Amino acid sequence: NQNRHAIGGLNRQQNLFEKIGRPFIERAIGEFYRRAFADSIIGHFFIDKVHEDLVVQQIDFAVALLGGPQNYKGRALAPLHHGLPIRRPHFGRRQVLMGDVLDDLDLESELKRQWLELEETLRPKILKPR
Repeated sequence: NQNRHAIGGLNRQQNLFEKIGRPFIERAIGEFYRRAFADSIIGHFFIDKVHEDLVVQQIDFAVALLGGPQNYKGRALAPLHHGLPIRRPHFGRRQVLMGDVLDDLDLESELKRQWLELEETLRPKILKPR
C-alpha cells in the first residue's frame, strides 16, 4: 500500500496530514478564509479580525487537527467561540465552504470526507451553547 511507511521496522498507516501535505493544507485554508471573509452568511464573524494573522493561525490549527506538528498557539476553541452567536446553520455553511474548497483544489474524495469528518468533531466547541 502506497500509504504505508516503514518506521522502526513496523508498518504504520500515514495520517491525514502526511497524505495531504502542508502545502495543500496552506492553500486550502488560505482559500477557505478568502471565501469565508466575503461570505454573506458567516463573513460578519471575521470583520474585526486581522485576516492574515487568522489564516496563519488556522493553518497551524488545521495541520495539528489532521495529524501534523502541534504548533497551534491560539486560544482554546470553546472559550473563543462560545461568546459568538454561532448557530448550526453557520457551522453548516462553514462545512459547505470547506467542502467546496477541497473539491476545487481536487482533493481525493476519501481524504475530503476524512478532513470534513474531523472538522465536524469541532461542532460542539464552536456552536453557541443553548
